[in-house]
Amino acid sequence: MAQIIIASHGGLAEGMVDSIGMVAGGVADRVETYSLHPGENPNDFYETLRERVAASDEQFIIMCDIKGGSVHNALFRLTELPNVVVFAGVTLAMALEVILTVQDKMTPEQAQQVLAAAREGVTVQVGGALPADEEEDEEF
Repeated sequence: MAQIIIASHGGLAEGMVDSIGMVAGGVADRVETYSLHPGENPNDFYETLRERVAASDEQFIIMCDIKGGSVHNALFRLTELPNVVVFAGVTLAMALEVILTVQDKMTPEQAQQVLAAAREGVTVQVGGALPADEEEDEEF
């Protein structure tokens, strides 16, 4: 079974797993968390996780909070190993998509589907304005 990790600055990862448990029940038990706290170094977690990943045949799917943040930068280096997938910009919807659809291994196609679903799930509605797809086209 794929190993799923949510990694973040502060307590975001734990909070996300708590929310996953509220939405999807026991599947949250499949998710491991890593939280970087003040005074900690994300490279320490990278070193520990690298040893574990290198010794395993299982796939590790890691979802980080911020692309280019210290947590992502450290854990992204794990993609040098063939059994690692790293996402950045995790949302609750993305995490649920991964947890509910991936069992043994995520294919590149599934990874792209997760990314597409996450992008579709991020929207904005500004009061008094119609969404872009509902605005009338002006004719010139």
